[in-house]
Amino acid sequence: MSATRLLVLGVVRMSGRAHGYRVGRELMDWGASDWANVKWGSIYHTLRKLTAEGRLREVAAEDDGPVERTSYEITEEGVTELHRLLRKALAHAGDDHALLCAGVTLMTSLPRARVIELFEERLAVLEEYAAEALETSRRDPAEWDKPAHVRPLFQLQRLTVAAGIEWTRGLIRELREGRYTMADDDPRAFGLPPERVPRG
Repeated sequence: MSATRLLVLGVVRMSGRAHGYRVGRELMDWGASDWANVKWGSIYHTLRKLTAEGRLREVAAEDDGPVERTSYEITEEGVTELHRLLRKALAHAGDDHALLCAGVTLMTSLPRARVIELFEERLAVLEEYAAEALETSRRDPAEWDKPAHVRPLFQLQRLTVAAGIEWTRGLIRELREGRYTMADDDPRAFGLPPERVPRG
């Protein structure tokens, strides 16, 4: 659910104003239904919930052919929530794959140094997990206090953490090398709100 909240807030913010169908179409185009299990029903539920919480606000309905659609804009509280979820997504080393994917999708809306810092936090936690998993795997089988058939699960965990460490280090390296257009590189970076055109 956190992934859907982050993605919905991100799409509304980068669109400036968006109705539910536009949010959903954008997320489906990104493949979020595959890597974050985002469904149409969850998008509309999240829009209503975020509006009730004051993180989005309804604006004048858009006439979209035969259908009139309610549009949404992000509020200051919504931007705060988006940044909180984005920090959690990038720094948290848990097993919420969908949230991580959502965070990587929107990471370019943050300054480069901040994203590197968040991934370094993630890396530190993963390295702690790896040390614990290695210690567990080195135990004498005679001292193993769990059913023998559970042991392969700890091996899987160790390999998964090792892959996460390698992936995170690689992404940090790419960011340090200047890959990807980040918020402090270009005001039109992916995930940022559109530039406001001054009204004359």
